[in-house]
Amino acid sequence: MMVPSRTISFSVREYLKSGSMFLIALIIQLPLLIAGWGSNDDDTNEYAMYGMSMQRDWLYDSTSIAIKYEGCVWSYVDDRENMGCMDDESEDGTSYWYMMANCKRAQVAYSVYATSSGTTSCNSKDFKESMMTTSGVAEFAYTMGSYSYNAPISSNDVSSLPICEYDGSGYYMSVGCSSSGSFTIDRFTDVYCLQYYDTYDQLSNFNSAMKNNNLNKCYNAYSDSTDESPYSSLSAYLIPYSGSCSATESPFCTTSDFVKKAGSSSGFQSSRNYKSGENLSLTNKLKYGLGGTMLVGSLVMFFGILFTNRRKRRALMHRKFRSGPSTSRSRSKKPGAGAGAGASASSAARSKRKKRSGSAGKGGSTSRGKESGVLA
Repeated sequence: MMVPSRTISFSVREYLKSGSMFLIALIIQLPLLIAGWGSNDDDTNEYAMYGMSMQRDWLYDSTSIAIKYEGCVWSYVDDRENMGCMDDESEDGTSYWYMMANCKRAQVAYSVYATSSGTTSCNSKDFKESMMTTSGVAEFAYTMGSYSYNAPISSNDVSSLPICEYDGSGYYMSVGCSSSGSFTIDRFTDVYCLQYYDTYDQLSNFNSAMKNNNLNKCYNAYSDSTDESPYSSLSAYLIPYSGSCSATESPFCTTSDFVKKAGSSSGFQSSRNYKSGENLSLTNKLKYGLGGTMLVGSLVMFFGILFTNRRKRRALMHRKFRSGPSTSRSRSKKPGAGAGAGASASSAARSKRKKRSGSAGKGGSTSRGKESGVLA
């Protein structure tokens, strides 16, 4: 029972030694790994994880902001219940949960231009990003009519537009988008207006209104000369409630420089561009390479020590099992044999003494008897 316990204690001790060496190596290289992972020469990629909203300081620092209507985009909505979509607590049991979140409606795509000096003319140097609404064209028209001057459209222009309504003949009607980017009224086969069937109306008057008052060229959303504050202008009520749009979502959108550098159309890094390492500097590449090399070296050292100690433990175990038990048995037998022999010898001596004393007693008594008889 002593041999296995010693072997186990030895194995645990050697394992802890190898583990401590691995821990020391990891602590030595940890600062280099942190420096390689934590630093980034491109501040744009650092902001990418927080989205486009972190790059919109111009929204309240500019002297002039303008928008340009680009077209109709079939995209996702935020307020699903008011848009005729399935809400999160639907109990009809006809569709799966992912269809509740993937509801799409006709959205307005527009570009944003801003400048910090003078008035913007919607040229390329003042371009900030492409946007698209998330609550449909009706909300866009309501915002335009409520917070802008001489708005080309208002809530009156969209009050009669259907929002996924039953037409009485087996179809559901809602606002849609044509291939040319204009708004239409389409018919759908499902109750949530996700399965397109055909186009019912081209909405010529509404599309013409969307191009009035320079809305499709350069429409004023904020100006420090006419608006009291950027927080109460059209740009403050329209842009923060819209989503970023790029050429990936629609050809009517333009990919901004920030999105190009971030590697994704939605302001997040895509796995393909991130793995390629094209935006990494030489210093970061060296840090990653050195950190990875040290990590691999530490793993090789750890497993090398582990397997080497295993060979030593096996050799010691075989040596102990070959020599330890046999010698203990031989040593235990010799003292036992001597003790047995001594015991038998002492018992034999005692028996001889008893015989001799017994015979001597008998002989003495008879001789005395004979002598007494002769004298008599």
